Amino acid sequence: MIALATALALAAASPSPPTVEREIEAPRSGRLAVDLDRDVYDAARLDLGDLRVVDESGAPVPYFVEHGVAAGTRERRTPRTLNRSFLRSRAEIVTLDFGERLWKSDVTLSLAGDNFRRRVVVEASNDGASWTTLTDEAYVFAVPGPPPARYEQLALPENDARFLRLAVHHGDGDPERIEIREASARTSRRRAPTTVPIPTRLMRHEDAQRHETLLTLDLGARAQPFQRVEVEVADARFLRGVVVEARRDPPPSQPGRTPPPIAWAPLGEGCLYRYEAPNGPSEALSLPVGGRERAIRLRILNRDDRPLDVRGVTVLAPRERLFFEASAGRRYRLTYGAPGVVAPSYDFSRTMGEVEAWAVSAATARLGTPVRRRVAPPEVPWTDRHPAILWTGLVFAAASLGALTWRALRTAG
Repeated sequence: MIALATALALAAASPSPPTVEREIEAPRSGRLAVDLDRDVYDAARLDLGDLRVVDESGAPVPYFVEHGVAAGTRERRTPRTLNRSFLRSRAEIVTLDFGERLWKSDVTLSLAGDNFRRRVVVEASNDGASWTTLTDEAYVFAVPGPPPARYEQLALPENDARFLRLAVHHGDGDPERIEIREASARTSRRRAPTTVPIPTRLMRHEDAQRHETLLTLDLGARAQPFQRVEVEVADARFLRGVVVEARRDPPPSQPGRTPPPIAWAPLGEGCLYRYEAPNGPSEALSLPVGGRERAIRLRILNRDDRPLDVRGVTVLAPRERLFFEASAGRRYRLTYGAPGVVAPSYDFSRTMGEVEAWAVSAATARLGTPVRRRVAPPEVPWTDRHPAILWTGLVFAAASLGALTWRALRTAG
């Protein structure tokens, strides 16, 4: 009886079906590449672990997703410093050894001083002998407070050089020797996919009290990946710090209660500038900040200057693709949106070889119109729908157990 009552109290949960299905329009069999789009980012899980490729029979098909380099996919590495040297009152020089060839598109410095503008030349090498110039017109700044601010991150052309050689040139008012205290870079073993601009909706607000210009961008999907923001400014000369934040919506509030305000979480910061340098105009209008977000906000710190004449903002997203091999005569579809499923693990991702070489020979397939399944409300357990039967079984089981115990006691007496 107890076993019967226990069986009645447990309900077997069936796996949740995907909420979205889309036909994959394949031009041919063989290697195929499918571009992920806004609907995938809006309905799929944040890590894309709920994506499934299935054939017409519903059988799963192995696949691999070429992820974009976004928040959390690069790791910050502090390289070994070699060959520190200086040219008195001219420059400090250091070589950075990352130990192996790693992809990187920026480097962050920590320099002595709290009020400077210094030009930085960055060269790259794989053998430490032959060098090529990555940039000779990058600048770092320190602005005294209140509040003080430092902008020491340099955007670089994407490269996988093992060695970087940095020469930080003296600025006006610098001492005879300046110090490069530390350097680091965000690195990855795989090159970031090609970036493409995505349509956004821009809203501007001037916060006169905090001396900030707020640029809010709706990226159009719940988990839209992006990895760079570019700002178009009409002003001829300026230097402004920028903080990039992601919107965090509050949980649903109970009826009749005032919902809590929207919160903003920091993603990163950078510097926008344009001015005349000795070798001609110098500017930086790009912010190397990424993640997977629905909405982001740029806080431009104006201090006591008038707001910038911002003409537009472009958000660049990585081109993410799903690769699989199609058999002749079969039809395929992509499904996503099933909650609670475990991300698949296929041999395909470990045996396909170099992703870039594989992608070159792949034909481009298209995703069809999303077909959304109506999600049924959670099924009420049988025991909740028939509580009287459950309690009757439990009472009967308890009474039977009591009777057996009484008989055992009488027999023992």
